[in-house]
Amino acid sequence: IYLWLKLYEMFKKILIANRGEIAVRVIRTAKKMGIKTVAVYSDADKNSMHVKLADEAVYIGASPASESYLVQDKIIEACKQTDAEAIHPGYGFLSENASFSERCREEGIEFIGPSPEAIRTMGDKITARKTMMQAGVPVVPGIENFTGGDDELLRLAEEIRFPVMVKASAGGGGKGMRLVYSADKLIDAVKMARGEAKASFGDDTVYIEKFVSSPHHIEFQILADKFGNAVHINERECSVQRRHQKVIEETPSPLMTPALREEMGKAAVQAAKTVNYTGAGTIEFLVDDDLNFYFLEMNTRLQVEHPITEMTSGIDLVEQQILIAAGEEMKLRQENIKQEGHAIECRIYAEDTDNNFMPSPGKIHYISEPKGENVRIDGYVYSGFEIPIYYDPMISKLIVWAEDRQKAIEKMKKALEDYKILGVKTNIAYLYKILEHQAFTEGKYDTRFVGMYKEDLEKVCFKKDEFLDYIAASVYIDYFQRAKNNTFKLNFTPDMQTVSWKEMDLNIDDTSLSIKLLGVTGLNHQFKINDEVKGIRIQHPEDNIFLADYNKVKVTLVPINYNALNYCGNVGLVNFMVDVIPPQKRYFDIRNVKAQADASNVIMTPMPGKIVKILVSVGDLVNEGDNIIIVEAMKMQSEYKSPGSKRVKEVLVSEGDAIDGNQPLIILEDIEN
Repeated sequence: IYLWLKLYEMFKKILIANRGEIAVRVIRTAKKMGIKTVAVYSDADKNSMHVKLADEAVYIGASPASESYLVQDKIIEACKQTDAEAIHPGYGFLSENASFSERCREEGIEFIGPSPEAIRTMGDKITARKTMMQAGVPVVPGIENFTGGDDELLRLAEEIRFPVMVKASAGGGGKGMRLVYSADKLIDAVKMARGEAKASFGDDTVYIEKFVSSPHHIEFQILADKFGNAVHINERECSVQRRHQKVIEETPSPLMTPALREEMGKAAVQAAKTVNYTGAGTIEFLVDDDLNFYFLEMNTRLQVEHPITEMTSGIDLVEQQILIAAGEEMKLRQENIKQEGHAIECRIYAEDTDNNFMPSPGKIHYISEPKGENVRIDGYVYSGFEIPIYYDPMISKLIVWAEDRQKAIEKMKKALEDYKILGVKTNIAYLYKILEHQAFTEGKYDTRFVGMYKEDLEKVCFKKDEFLDYIAASVYIDYFQRAKNNTFKLNFTPDMQTVSWKEMDLNIDDTSLSIKLLGVTGLNHQFKINDEVKGIRIQHPEDNIFLADYNKVKVTLVPINYNALNYCGNVGLVNFMVDVIPPQKRYFDIRNVKAQADASNVIMTPMPGKIVKILVSVGDLVNEGDNIIIVEAMKMQSEYKSPGSKRVKEVLVSEGDAIDGNQPLIILEDIEN
């Protein structure tokens, strides 16, 4: 009878008010618990995995989050329409929106998260700081309120001394955050942070904190139920950050001592109890070299990096969230929570590490995920899926567990080597460089790590140039083998007349090669590549994917468009693009830009986005490094700067314009002496 009552009280159906990997993650646990799920989706997400996996799916609007995932009325209506009893908000979007939590309460819908009061107190970073000070938890010195204009702000900032950190009060995830080293940069940084915060959270309130030098960013996972019980599930080390966005997380922290863990854990639980918190949350701290810790903020939601806690504790945090929201009393007690082994998480992003980590949305032509014991992937993409431009560029989270830290690092490196994503640029090679860096392997790093070792980390992990011959031979075999088998139609254009049955000209990431087949014996092929004769042992393609192995280096080659003779591929840890036709003219020539300018005088954006602010006018003189235009793409704002002393010749866009990738924005011209 007790079991029956327990099942009766549990939710029969929940709606996930989110998208991407977190929506998939919640759906999987709900299915395990026997709970039906409802997905919501925008135009951009109609083919997304969370839509396919849910029991039901409701369309909620246009692609921009402001017209879909952030519209409370649409989420509530979808919940009522499908008779869902509860809403899981995931993270981001409405997950830390107190008014949404309150709206759910008013509508008789269970919000799987904390109360509106707790969200307001801890979700607003300024109020949270004050609350923690009253609770006796140490906080970083800062400026919570400034309304007296720029001069007053500068005076207050000088009092706590530079460097300082500008932060969005309603924010997280690195959005609306700027590190400022000197007074002359502060006002612009505040304006940028406010603009980014408004776009991401609908609230442009910011505050300022003293920047703690060489800090560790360590957070504690907490769970609290409706009966006053609260526990922490140990720490996560989150100090590997780029642009204040976490990149790699691990648990336990290499810095942690048993005494410090106990002290910080008690502070985290106290923070939760002070605001009558319920559900899963995270208390974030900064820890200095002397192991002094300071409250940073509380995330009143599930964290992106929650899987590493699950891997080392055996606790399903999403399941706990749902049970707590349904009114179950937690069975977890602090003395019974154990931490076993070591777990690491890498965030896999669609971004161009060679172009200042700009997001790289687009179609995934091929994906092969690593497999193995204690290797976990929380993702949402698949071969053929197109990553939208409207949301965060994260593709997936790769998580591994092992008996100790060194084994976990090696397991993660192997998993990254086995992770193949073709069609968009990714940060996989960059993550690998972090894992093999001495400072990381020794556990001697803090939040300065990425900036301190920037040159080391951004070096190419694996030089595809060493395998250009092999790549060329692979393309040749793949293309002409398929042509002979009539698996596609040849559709030569005038530019492609140089392609014949015996030879072809290739362009591999702007490197030109001429290749001619001289003879074949079994799998051994003899080629003339440029002016050098080479023998290469190579296998034939299978299905639509060319896979081969050369000196133990795996090559993956996927055709994008045979008629245009385009391929994407991977060798080692590096992706590449191949065009058999001569490279096209520069994009700004194709667009018939009036000024046939040198490429260095054309300010362009590599991806679609929106023009936020134009800082120059026609005729203005600009110096090297001057900000010219601000563009927002995938929730981040980027400043484009002048490459030298120039004059503004043409402004081709207006503020508020939606723009395509590789679109010319501003034309500059050299200043005549």
